[in-house]
Amino acid sequence: MKELIGNIIIFIAIMFLITSVMGFVLDRPVLISYAYSESMTPTINKGDLFFINPFSKGGDVGDIIVFHRRDGWTVHRIFAVTDQGYITKGDNNVATDQQDDAYPSVKREDVVGKVVTIGDHPLVIRGGGRFIESIRARLTSIYAIAVILLLGAFLTFSSGGNNRKHGRKKRFIRIHTRTIYAAVSVVIVAGFLFVTVASWGTLAFTYSSTLAGGQREGWYLPGSTFEKNLSLENKAIYPFHYFIEAQSDRITFLNEKQFEMSGRSTHEILMKVSVPEDTRIYREEITVRSYPAILPGSLVTLLYNLNPYLPLIPYTLELTAILLAFYYLADIAKGEAIRIRIRRRSLLSKIAGDGWT
Repeated sequence: MKELIGNIIIFIAIMFLITSVMGFVLDRPVLISYAYSESMTPTINKGDLFFINPFSKGGDVGDIIVFHRRDGWTVHRIFAVTDQGYITKGDNNVATDQQDDAYPSVKREDVVGKVVTIGDHPLVIRGGGRFIESIRARLTSIYAIAVILLLGAFLTFSSGGNNRKHGRKKRFIRIHTRTIYAAVSVVIVAGFLFVTVASWGTLAFTYSSTLAGGQREGWYLPGSTFEKNLSLENKAIYPFHYFIEAQSDRITFLNEKQFEMSGRSTHEILMKVSVPEDTRIYREEITVRSYPAILPGSLVTLLYNLNPYLPLIPYTLELTAILLAFYYLADIAKGEAIRIRIRRRSLLSKIAGDGWT
């Protein structure tokens, strides 16, 4: 029974991992997704994570479906069913998506699934999408390569030094101190880069272009302009160089786009937004990248203007030089090797909680 439970846990974990990775690589929702606007409030709030049934691609009036339209993936409720397709509407929107031919009817082939509900309420994790969005904003091919290297190292260590004694499998690992120092150094450098990139993110806000502009907060007349302030906070205790970029030409910054912030401080980003003529909900994103202020701002700016990842090179070189200097000054190469004996057990035993044999 314990083995069966362990196999079920492994199967669920693997399937969830595979589908999640597929969704990220294919840039489409598979089993889970999150709301990035307030169009479905209060049913699904902005930042809420929800679950998708990918085997149910049809729907009736009242069902909440996930579908693709020309500006991306959307989760809305079916308002009506016609011969041309589904008429959809966000619970917090005034009009349907298809009013005034803003969007075509949703075809069945454009639907990737129906939101999982319990009774009449969707199964959601409040605020869980913000965590997913944060990971997506920071995840790059650099981290994918790092994960592959770490997995390869684990598999390499797992396959070496086997012998048999008294019918039991044993594994011996002999590690030199310089190897340990090298591994620790890699972790330090990777950790530094991770912390730096983890400080990157996105500031976002939504608004509606509607003929009912001014009747609600966030509703503006088509073709008008309005000013928006966003607060950026440096939660670290040390200063950072900051760079901000608008993801659309509808944003015009009214103050500097490159600045330095001291630790535990905030900065107001002032901007002017030009409201499009098409009446619908818009989402604006401001990309924020930051670098520790331990290098001259002029150097960081020069490299950033070429590529946002280039400033990481001098940081890496500087930290590597410090670690190499310590390696030779501490004479770590003369350290003794460490010999570790580990008895094997199966992955299933580890997950199921079996003791060592």
